[in-house]
Amino acid sequence: MEEEAVGEGEEKEEVIVLVSPICEPSLEAVREVREWAWRRGLIIREVSALEPEGQGYILDLGISRVPALILGGRLISEGEIRLPDDLK
Repeated sequence: MEEEAVGEGEEKEEVIVLVSPICEPSLEAVREVREWAWRRGLIIREVSALEPEGQGYILDLGISRVPALILGGRLISEGEIRLPDDLK
């Protein structure tokens, strides 16, 4: 999927989905979050919990279950992804 052009001086907020590549619910969550983020003009990035970047999020945010949804550097949801009502 191509990223939409951002107007000059505009920055899109990034949504990070922390996943385990061997966890089917994680992979399903990415599909759901990708559609949700696209409709809001957000950038989505999938990060593996097995990679150093993912492990950093786990330690920094105290994540105990994947998938996990991180928005604006804050942990929004973990385990079964629940998209925030105020962001829908």
